[in-house]
Amino acid sequence: MIKLIVSDLDGTLLDHSKKVSSRELAALKKVKEAGIMLCLASGRMNIEMQQVLEEIGHRAYSVSQNGAFIHLEDGTFMKSQLFQPELAYQVYQLLKDFDLVKLVCSGEANYITSLTPASDEVQSRTFQPFIVKEDVEQSLKGDFAVCKFSMFGEIETLLELKALMEEKLGDQLEMFISDKDCLDIMPLAVSKGSSLLVLIEKLGMRPEEIACVGDSFNDVSMFGITPHSFAMKGAHPEVKQKALYHVDSVAEAVGHVFAYNEKFALEQKGSTAL
Repeated sequence: MIKLIVSDLDGTLLDHSKKVSSRELAALKKVKEAGIMLCLASGRMNIEMQQVLEEIGHRAYSVSQNGAFIHLEDGTFMKSQLFQPELAYQVYQLLKDFDLVKLVCSGEANYITSLTPASDEVQSRTFQPFIVKEDVEQSLKGDFAVCKFSMFGEIETLLELKALMEEKLGDQLEMFISDKDCLDIMPLAVSKGSSLLVLIEKLGMRPEEIACVGDSFNDVSMFGITPHSFAMKGAHPEVKQKALYHVDSVAEAVGHVFAYNEKFALEQKGSTAL
């Protein structure tokens, strides 16, 4: 039986205006009433995810910053995985000269060296303003805690940067094209999937007891840990190849979960009768 539904936010649970539609709200209400737990798994910060949950009146576990942070259903911190300072500094040396919007991400803030029209456009897609930190490069030599670098710009430039990172530091990093114009750079073995495995172990669940819904390359790692994987139909073809089902909405995935659980309950009832 599926006991936990895991949903990505952007392009999945959130619409283009960064809102949860009435259709999705109705599905989440059914999930809550059925006693099925919810987890949000996103490249966004936990503070942004909690804002979404407050707006929709729901409680959920949180896997934020692509798996760098795990928070429990009551919002308490469980675990984090950050860059080692030396590696973070090396990453910055490789990316700093690229013509991209460069965000240096901590647990609860996204830092940028200066604001530009391009960064203003990216900032319009977030729930929290960027913090200008002109001394980012110098701070990386010290105790500046970094969990992720997010680069925004032309896909050709992002792929060029990704290739350079793979050449120089590929055995120490995880990288995802997490949006049409975004490359996320993470420490090795940090992903939504790896953090979900940590979370469900704490909850005493097996991978087959969770269902995951997403739309991007940073969701592929969680598709790989459960047979109940759902990719949005608008996702990149390579992302859809990694999921068992393709859906138009989280609500449609929730429908699959309820159908599966009903079938599971009937089978259990039948085996008990025998």
